[in-house]
Amino acid sequence: IKKGDHIFSQGVHPVGLYCLYKGKVKLTKIGKDGKEQILRFYKPGDIIGYRSLLNQEAYQVNAVAIEEVHICLILKQSFLDMVDNNRAFSKNIINLLGDDLKTAEQNIVGLSQKSVQERIAEALVLLINTYGFKSDKVTIDVKLSRLEIANLAATTQETAIRTLAKMEKEGYLILNKKEIQIPDFKKLMSGTTLFD
Repeated sequence: IKKGDHIFSQGVHPVGLYCLYKGKVKLTKIGKDGKEQILRFYKPGDIIGYRSLLNQEAYQVNAVAIEEVHICLILKQSFLDMVDNNRAFSKNIINLLGDDLKTAEQNIVGLSQKSVQERIAEALVLLINTYGFKSDKVTIDVKLSRLEIANLAATTQETAIRTLAKMEKEGYLILNKKEIQIPDFKKLMSGTTLFD
């Protein structure tokens, strides 16, 4: 699947479970105002689309390739048979759903109680935890536009640009086009409330 293409879209009914073999994917939701909100990211080895499959309802979100991706599809009935007949598999799916709920609750608290700088710092930590660093050990191993960072941190593009520039001036990060370098991960972590 090419960069920018949808793996699945809001309103479409699932045909199966997607397993990401290669590449990076973002999960997004389009609001009533047409604005994209990035909900989470996926890396190779992750499975995508299980909630709608379990609920047997249309997708409430979009899965979009950030770069070229290779994906495997487990057909719907095969997935549901595994859930019914394999306790270990079912337990893993329940754990994924629990993690999703925890993340959603943290995001709700973050939107109402955290500053834009804290939300952007936490978004960068999320990217690091998901994709890690390139071989230089300072460049986050994913390229996102300022708009995508804004959509992840639930702010406007203009505010994200200003906040990233301020964070660069304060030594939290170095901006290099779509790449972001984190010279001191501990300092970036000090700008978040993830571990308060």
